[in-house]
Amino acid sequence: MFKPLLKPYFLIAITLYIIVRLGRLGWYAPNEWLNNYLNDFLCMPIILTICLVGVRFIKRIPKFHLTPIMIFGMTTFYAILFEYILPNSNPIYTADFVDVAMYFAGALFYWVYWRINRAKVASAIS
Repeated sequence: MFKPLLKPYFLIAITLYIIVRLGRLGWYAPNEWLNNYLNDFLCMPIILTICLVGVRFIKRIPKFHLTPIMIFGMTTFYAILFEYILPNSNPIYTADFVDVAMYFAGALFYWVYWRINRAKVASAIS
């Protein structure tokens, strides 16, 4: 059930996220692209993995997988919330359409990764 939290993509994503956050706290000076867009790319694979583990745990379905509709629906929700609703209601948030592209690129990466992973498991079984 909790194996996705130990997958290399998830551990790398969490590590990179922390490195960017440390740069924002002043530990080092991250380049502009990393500071502005890397965490937006990493957001959806991290969030979707945590959601996957949560559903597997709560529903007790160890082989559950998120569907493309779930993946891209959640991504659309995040894009609307963080790039439209919050920037229009609070000045500390800014709308950036490159962020939206990064959310969807991250979601696409997640979906492709799990499709490949399921195909490998299916071919190993048969």
